[in-house]
Amino acid sequence: MSFGLDFVLSRLFILLFAGSFLFSSCFRTHKERLHMETGVTVNTLGPHKYEFHAVGKASTVSVEEQDFFKMKKSSCEAAKLQVTQRLDELEPNQKHRLFFLEQKAQTYFGDGEYCELTYIYELPAAKK
Repeated sequence: MSFGLDFVLSRLFILLFAGSFLFSSCFRTHKERLHMETGVTVNTLGPHKYEFHAVGKASTVSVEEQDFFKMKKSSCEAAKLQVTQRLDELEPNQKHRLFFLEQKAQTYFGDGEYCELTYIYELPAAKK
């Protein structure tokens, strides 16, 4: 039982192709991790009127598990917490200040690992 040269070469080609496919699937492309500075910046638009830009980072657990839903949720919660803390510093005498905080924009970065929120705060004029 002898095999022809064509048969051997075709089997060798199939083995090389299958091996390279398996090898490439084991070494998937390395995904770059995004790193952003977190925190909040405030633009003062007038008396009792502010614009907040906050970037929050997702919880470590959600990042390690690669749970995109949890990453998006926890990163936006972190950004909102930073905004509310900063608003507490700027308007300490206002009791219902969170009621006047309005979200204008929300953007995710790095599959939800970071969330950027934009809020506008404006205290309405006092009624006479």
